[in-house]
Amino acid sequence: MKALKHILRLLAVAVALLLTGAYASAQSVSVRAGDTFTFTVDVQFAEEENITYEIYDDYAGINLAVVPGNCPATSAFFPAGNSGSSVDITWLVPGMYLVKVEAVNNCPTNNMKFWLVEVLPPLPTSSLVVNPDEVCRGDEADLLITFTGEAPWSFELEADDGVNPPVVTSYTNISANPFVIQISPTRTTTYTVIKVTDVNGTNTDPSNSVTLTVKSRPDGSTIYQYEP
Repeated sequence: MKALKHILRLLAVAVALLLTGAYASAQSVSVRAGDTFTFTVDVQFAEEENITYEIYDDYAGINLAVVPGNCPATSAFFPAGNSGSSVDITWLVPGMYLVKVEAVNNCPTNNMKFWLVEVLPPLPTSSLVVNPDEVCRGDEADLLITFTGEAPWSFELEADDGVNPPVVTSYTNISANPFVIQISPTRTTTYTVIKVTDVNGTNTDPSNSVTLTVKSRPDGSTIYQYEP
């Protein structure tokens, strides 16, 4: 964060030098790769006409007032166009980016605003599969958990049979992917990873839910011999 603030201060100085005679301001944003972030201009800009946005992934030493955006769509893109008082940008690749918005009125007057965007790696996720999805009481099934992100992972697994309070079990320092847990509940139970952590952070909504159906076995009964 300190590095981001330092870069932002340098950017503000560079903007002031490059845009002498035009209004410009800069601020910072942090997002995760894979996220879509909405950029919105303030009232001063919203009253202008011809509001357009551009994205730069290479902005060192260039004249931002005249050089068009140079970020490839494989790194970041506008899912619904790059004009208007509010636009969305979807971020795909971690790194540092610059977003420029320019508003031009009929005077003409150019107003520019800049966001320095730090795109962080995505948070880890997990995907659950149970095999088989039906067992008889006393038999076992395999719960396969597949992770995204970087090993090792730590996670919390919730087991809910709908009768008793859910049971949460913690697992740490997991490097196997997928990770397999043998389960043998006494009644039908739903499993969900409620939290997973890797080096990039913690995701508190990381997974789907899967249900293992447990069928009861018939009770024993006395066998009688038939005699005609």
